Amino acid sequence: MKRKMQYLNDNDNILDNLSRRGFFKRAGAAAALSMAISPIARAVGNVTSGDARDVTDKLVLYVNGQVYQGDKFKQSWAEAFAIKGDKIVQVGTTDEILKLRDKDALVVDLRGYTVLPGLIDDHLHPEMAVEQYNNVIVDELATTWEEFKQIVATELRDHPEKEWVFGGNLDYLWDDGSDIQMFGQPSHKRILDELIPDKPAFFWETSGHAALVNSKALEVVGITDDSPDPIGGHYVKDENGKLTGVLRELAAHVVWERFLATLPEPKVIGEQQLKPMFSYLNSFGLTSITEPWSREMYGKAFKYLDDNKELTIRITTYATDTVDFATKEMQELSKQYIYNHKDYSGDMVQLVGVKYILDGAAAGQTAVVVEPYEGTDYHGPWRNTPEDYREGLHRYDEMGLVVHAHCAGDGAARMVLDAVEELRKKPGNNADKLQHRIAHTSLIHPDDVPRIAELNVWAEFSPVFWYDMPAVQVAAKDIGEHRVKKYMYPIKPIVDSGASVSIGTDWAVTPVNPFIALETVVTRRDPGVTEGPSLNAEEYAIPLETAVWMYTQGGADSQKLGDKIGSITAGKFADFVVLDQNIFEVPIHEVHKTKPLSTVVGGQDVYLSSMVEEIIDLGELEGEYGQPLKYPNGRHI
Repeated sequence: MKRKMQYLNDNDNILDNLSRRGFFKRAGAAAALSMAISPIARAVGNVTSGDARDVTDKLVLYVNGQVYQGDKFKQSWAEAFAIKGDKIVQVGTTDEILKLRDKDALVVDLRGYTVLPGLIDDHLHPEMAVEQYNNVIVDELATTWEEFKQIVATELRDHPEKEWVFGGNLDYLWDDGSDIQMFGQPSHKRILDELIPDKPAFFWETSGHAALVNSKALEVVGITDDSPDPIGGHYVKDENGKLTGVLRELAAHVVWERFLATLPEPKVIGEQQLKPMFSYLNSFGLTSITEPWSREMYGKAFKYLDDNKELTIRITTYATDTVDFATKEMQELSKQYIYNHKDYSGDMVQLVGVKYILDGAAAGQTAVVVEPYEGTDYHGPWRNTPEDYREGLHRYDEMGLVVHAHCAGDGAARMVLDAVEELRKKPGNNADKLQHRIAHTSLIHPDDVPRIAELNVWAEFSPVFWYDMPAVQVAAKDIGEHRVKKYMYPIKPIVDSGASVSIGTDWAVTPVNPFIALETVVTRRDPGVTEGPSLNAEEYAIPLETAVWMYTQGGADSQKLGDKIGSITAGKFADFVVLDQNIFEVPIHEVHKTKPLSTVVGGQDVYLSSMVEEIIDLGELEGEYGQPLKYPNGRHI
């Protein structure tokens, strides 16, 4: 079973594929047909998808729908709403909205389909995904060893110009050389040496906290059996002191940063790599995202697309702090990115803070934990040190930048809470305004649950690690079933405490599909599973309404855009998604099957599903409004 489809050519966005838009013409009523689901009447059949998204200054009336408003004061339902340009101007009944119609208005009959505010993923990694998609894509739950060998052979044959063979994600790597489960092959560089003897090769582990490299990569970078571990990282060696090719944390960065030097210029990254990636994200109903581990060359690419009005998704970024880079070149770029952060912000992209990665992952004993790992006195290693974090917290707080901390373990989360508590004693601090953050909020000691709200620290959850994923199985061996049940993702008590919360999938480490996250954060089981063990759903599950709030208004508030996006409210940007089913009416274990039909950002179509071809039904809107609704081309619907 493929868990996280990353194959962008599977994206069915008609607006990005002119050949798929032919069905509009074949229907014989192109303009009217398109308006039955989206306001692209003026441009269907034209030459560019950008034209199809242009409804500037048009009044567009969306009627006959099930519209979930989701705002702070009115989490209720409406039938219709009107937009003018990029803003929502009114929400109400179909009758109320149709009264706004003028001779040039476009009318979209939603035919009873459900509309949600645009979905906001508050933690994902398009930069990592781009690097994988444009190289070698591996699915750790599906790719076999024989398939992997074929994929690598194809890469070598089709791209002889590439200096590196790069990709991800591999299943978990082991320090003792145990088999990589997906392959049945050892966690050792010799399996790559067999396939790739003459080029450096690098493959991320699924966690993003380790990698497997071949002998050529070690040679190119100058890592030998005698090389000491870098600060915040570990070169895994066997019992004879020989490198195995498994690199953990910043040891992987020593090699990865050499690969980064081969990336194309930001303009190429933006136009050829990021644009299809963002279209793919739009196909899931995403209208705004947070990239919390951003690098300067991608900051330039985001800004290039924004300057040229080519972004189809809003982007909030956190620059990776200098201490998380191994080479002087990347450290200097990090400083430039942070201290000139305003130069990387624009209309649809903003750099708001700085990211620290304090520890690794519970699986593999690289998370920092309060109580030692099972059967040991070991509490886990720091990747970025508490001293570096505290110093940066005070410095960036003074600069007005939010400090974002990756915390896999409850020990790392506790250190963040202690540091913020200390910061709040400092006169003139900005802690309340900025709400410094814990990323993932995956393992929280029960004593620290109330402190998150008390200290006004933002809690962002990545709700995908449920029963019975491999990561949970591995973590249970390291921290014990008690901590898995009682410490992992205590979402409900944190929400009930009044803490500020949001959801981020952590894609490409995990699936990006928000409907998987929305279902499983309620069931705390794998998608579609209706019975059997859960990850303490009895105490920690939340209602679907709360989950949707976290994915919409919660995400907007997190991005400091709560007054501009996050709900279908007059005065806010017209960011929304039309769905093929009402997620509040179907059984919860079927929510993951939900498919967006249309995604709109700032009033402009950015995604139109190929399913529209099957579901569009031309009929007549009725009402006491004089003549039947008339469109600019003279046709009636």
